[in-house]
Amino acid sequence: MANSKWKRAAIILTLIVLAVDSLIMPAAASTEKKEDVKTVRVGYVNFENYQEGGEGEYKRGFGYEYLQRVAYSTGWKYEYVYGSFSELFKMLEDGDIDLMGDISYTEERAEKISFSALPQGRENYYIYTTAEQEDIDPFDPSTLNGRRIGVTANSYQYGLLCDWIKENNYNCKVVEYDGSKEAAEALNSGKVDAMIMTDMASTGGYVPVESVGHAEFYFGVNKKRQDILNELNYALREIQTTDPYYNEVTYAKYITSSLSNGYLSNRERKWLDEHRNTVRLGYLTSNLPYCDETQDGLLKGQLAVIVKSFEQDFGIHVDARGFSNVDDLIGAAKNGDIDLIGPLYSDAWLAEQYGFINSNAFTSTTFILLYKGEHTEKTTEKIVCASDSAIQKGAVEVLFPDAERLEYDSREECLQAVINGDATCMIASAATMNILKQYKTMKKLNMVELPKAAEICLGTLRGNSEVLNIANRAIFASSEDMNGAALMDNAYVDIPITLVDYLEEHALAVILILVIVIALVVAIFIYYLQITSKLAKMKNKNEELSQQAFRDGLTKVGNRAGYLEAQRKLQTKIDAGEQTEFAMVVADVNGLKPANDVLGHESGDMLIKNTSKCICGIFKHSPVFRIGGDEFVIILTGEDYKHRNELLEEVRSKSIPCDEEMNLEKGDFSAAFGIAEYSQASDCTVAEVFARADEAMYSCKKQMKREHKK
Repeated sequence: MANSKWKRAAIILTLIVLAVDSLIMPAAASTEKKEDVKTVRVGYVNFENYQEGGEGEYKRGFGYEYLQRVAYSTGWKYEYVYGSFSELFKMLEDGDIDLMGDISYTEERAEKISFSALPQGRENYYIYTTAEQEDIDPFDPSTLNGRRIGVTANSYQYGLLCDWIKENNYNCKVVEYDGSKEAAEALNSGKVDAMIMTDMASTGGYVPVESVGHAEFYFGVNKKRQDILNELNYALREIQTTDPYYNEVTYAKYITSSLSNGYLSNRERKWLDEHRNTVRLGYLTSNLPYCDETQDGLLKGQLAVIVKSFEQDFGIHVDARGFSNVDDLIGAAKNGDIDLIGPLYSDAWLAEQYGFINSNAFTSTTFILLYKGEHTEKTTEKIVCASDSAIQKGAVEVLFPDAERLEYDSREECLQAVINGDATCMIASAATMNILKQYKTMKKLNMVELPKAAEICLGTLRGNSEVLNIANRAIFASSEDMNGAALMDNAYVDIPITLVDYLEEHALAVILILVIVIALVVAIFIYYLQITSKLAKMKNKNEELSQQAFRDGLTKVGNRAGYLEAQRKLQTKIDAGEQTEFAMVVADVNGLKPANDVLGHESGDMLIKNTSKCICGIFKHSPVFRIGGDEFVIILTGEDYKHRNELLEEVRSKSIPCDEEMNLEKGDFSAAFGIAEYSQASDCTVAEVFARADEAMYSCKKQMKREHKK
């Protein structure tokens, strides 16, 4: 029985220990998890647009951004290991690194490393050359036959290149390199004639010749790090579940289109030869920010940026000609007088109706409906647009095909038509709204933004694909400059406000003010005799208060407010060219704080009054101002200006050195002085003269302190 009791007690004790242990262990594990941050050694191949930036440098690129997105989910901390693709792939196999991106799947590789369950992205592989390789035609892949082509050793693209050569029965020499960087250097130095690389190589002047295939690429993980692979796969599923297009959108952000380049085809060069290396551009005037003419008749606006690209990036002359309405512009294009026209609303159906083909968009916009009164279903029944805006006309045809369309010569007339009720609304590009604000009628209209955005482009007649391709290259080359300063500089109009404008806008307030003024005048006239004496007394009192407002109570010289008023008047004379000479003296009292702290504030006040009295006694013909507790300013003109150096020397001689004991009862004082003279040639403001005088005073004060220490 006793043994049975002990057994039951032991069992109960064991259960209690296990229960407590089960409660403690999760908490401990949880604490350990929070504190333990896993460090992952990741291979980092420095490759344009994919992974950029070395040790301690700013990093960017699709691969780098993807790594950070994974870390948001896993909580990993990265240790970056730099090297070429071949070097890092070998390190991944050997376990010297844990993770590496941008690896194409092959069964051979799958035996050596683990691949992520979902792809990191998809990339296209191109054979690139340079513009210097004149014997290679980017539009004729057969010109690669017999050429030396560089490729990264042991890479997926190596197999694609070999298959492409075999399929086309070409006799090309394949030259292997450790990485894409080395292959690019070989191409740039002429050791190879071309190289194979992904569409990440979208800049740097390379010319794509032929696409040899595409492949999905994955994250590779060391075989021994199953823990990392599990966490990675979970993170990838989480990313693609919450954001299904994350891979494509992020990849596109770093790819500027590898097929866009400045290399002209033989057909395009032939077209330019036949047209004397000139593209005739027809544009619509009064279409800012897109285009307009300067006072000298030159093109300005965003189209001017594209024209600059034609001439500077491609050496093509552009003959730009302005048109005042859309019909004349289209007529000139159909008659063969011009090659390109714009700006146009980019729409394939619309272009087909007119027999045109559209270029790539050079900018985009949304549209605003301008209307009077309330917005109803009838607001878009009768839409007005200007005859000189192909964008307005195109937007109406595409967005409101059933609406009745009216046309006026100018935007101002269109706005007035809406005000008069001749039209129910006007449609305008959002980019032109600042320009439309110059018209008074805008203030009487309401507006609503349409949800659908539109692209703005150039156009040419069908069959002119060569000039269209050239235009697309110029648009691409100018894209970085297109929507920045070019848009801001041409989308704003400085609108002067006249007195009539103000009175019209504030008519009720103006009438109310006039009524009040008239009432006051009548009241003043009635009581004039009774209050004349009172007004005179008030005037005298105001003058007295004005004097007090500009006077320092302690020294009776001018105060800071008085100085600012004197400065203002002096500045007015300078601006009018009436002031030719003056100087400013800045004085700062020495020893004020010790006098206040040791002898009391009465002694400090006496020190200030002694300094003021001496300054006023010497500069008798100049205004003196106390602008701070211990700082004075003297504006020297007339006789004092002529004898400025002698007077300054005199006041300095009466200022005792810092190391001598002052007798305030006898009028002793110590101060540092600085002087600066006004120069018509270099000084624009009184403040500049004051600043130099103040600087000279501080130099004097420092010198006095050095002499005191000696």
